[in-house]
Amino acid sequence: MASTYITDWTSLCSTAADWLNRADLTDQIPVFVTLAEASFNRELRVRDMLVRADATSNQENVELPDDWLETYSLTIQPGSPPTPQNFQPAALRYMSESESNNIKAQMYGAACWPPYGYTLIDGMIELVPIPSGNVDLRLVYYARIPALSAAQPSNWLLAKSPDLYLYGTLLQAMPYLKDDDRLPTWAQMRGGLIESIRLESERAMRPTSGLTARAKAF
Repeated sequence: MASTYITDWTSLCSTAADWLNRADLTDQIPVFVTLAEASFNRELRVRDMLVRADATSNQENVELPDDWLETYSLTIQPGSPPTPQNFQPAALRYMSESESNNIKAQMYGAACWPPYGYTLIDGMIELVPIPSGNVDLRLVYYARIPALSAAQPSNWLLAKSPDLYLYGTLLQAMPYLKDDDRLPTWAQMRGGLIESIRLESERAMRPTSGLTARAKAF
């Protein structure tokens, strides 16, 4: 199986070249890998992608992390003044831009503490209403899969599922291969692996197991 010999960027590219058996595609294989990663980032939302990031702000807008794909949760943490001693983490509710604008209009731009909602605009978290003091935020989010390269030879997904990387890469060669009769098999294998990873993640995130996100600063 692919998983026995694909261990890094170099072995992935060389294995894909062997499977394609097309000398004219060698220079294109890194592009196929990049395209495969783009499709993984669109389709996968699994526990291995969860990252925790903390930030403190007294501003309306807070920048999202560079590798942010989708928010899992956003909470205010104890320590944000004026926080009562028994303050518990408070989840902020996502709202549309329209709802956010209506709330701000009703408050005539006044600030308050704590904010109780947020929206996402132009790569920023917009707190609603505007906070009147420092807010300690904890964002748990799905992070983009680290892109493979010679400088980044491996990542969690390649270690977990080298076969998915291989079939995803091979499938991205479709515009060149066109009528290759192997394409349906590669597509089926890729689809089955995506579904298996999703199911594994769903089982791991059930209440019987704890959810741990990797720590990271905004």
